[in-house]
Amino acid sequence: MKQFRLKSELIWMKKETGIEIYHGNNRLNMLINTDDNDAFFSFLQFISTVKSREEINSYTSISQIQKDDILLFLEKKGYGYWISETLKPLTRTEMFINTFPQTFYQNYEIKVSNQRIIIIGLGTAGSYLVEALSKLKFNHFVLIDEDSIEEKNLEAQNYLVNEIGKYKVEALNDRYGEKHQITPHRKFIADYEELNRLVGGLTDKDIIVNASDDHELMLSLTQAKVDNKINGPIFVCGYGVLAQTAYLIKNQQTAIKFIDKIKSLIISKKDGIIANSGSVLNAFLGTYMVSKLVLDYMLEKETVLAYGNFETNEIRFDCKL
Repeated sequence: MKQFRLKSELIWMKKETGIEIYHGNNRLNMLINTDDNDAFFSFLQFISTVKSREEINSYTSISQIQKDDILLFLEKKGYGYWISETLKPLTRTEMFINTFPQTFYQNYEIKVSNQRIIIIGLGTAGSYLVEALSKLKFNHFVLIDEDSIEEKNLEAQNYLVNEIGKYKVEALNDRYGEKHQITPHRKFIADYEELNRLVGGLTDKDIIVNASDDHELMLSLTQAKVDNKINGPIFVCGYGVLAQTAYLIKNQQTAIKFIDKIKSLIISKKDGIIANSGSVLNAFLGTYMVSKLVLDYMLEKETVLAYGNFETNEIRFDCKL
């Protein structure tokens, strides 16, 4: 039985100037005006809970032609959609995905279900990524880190007092493994070849997140992207003095640009005096940046760079490296 669902999460408001959609978002909100706004909005209220074709046909306040025209308009604009099965109550995440223009959670879910997330480095940002990405409906994670949990890690990383002494991959596997598919590897990865062997061969359905502080590894992964050995996207996150960055390397062009950046970091690291100042705010912001870049990638948006500055309070997402 077909049913129609209005995206009530877009927040519809009846005003004197028209029917406002995306109420509260100044960049997206717009007005819809019809020959009879009151009748139009009353019909929207009727279908604000899922209605079958039979239930819609029984609505008599407007004509069948008017109802069909409204439903077609809503469907074309991405404001509503027909479903064939019984709809379960949507979660907050499902409704959040639906609010992106012309985006439907059902399509997103199909794409996400085919993805494997490979996280290298489970420190400041990496330790929180399973928590965030699993709530965005990713389910298959490969976790790679050789370190055990120390007391000093608790201040900024996603670990608990009773986990001190455990290996990081084991702690996160114990915590998330019941609900999600977790493959833990207690290992240091030096280059692309090691990673490829460890995961049984990389595919274009793999998402790599390098959250380790290893520029040599990043150089190897990026070069593999240039050489077409890695087909899927590579996400990188890291931080400096009061600054947080995340990048998406999705093709040869972005990989070539990124190689020069990595080489300069390797040179400066050899000649520098460096201490790790990463705080829990770096962890949260880095996790947010990577998660948003991953989400944008799944939604086929062009975002490739995220940058944050704790001193100037600047946070931005760009479409160019």
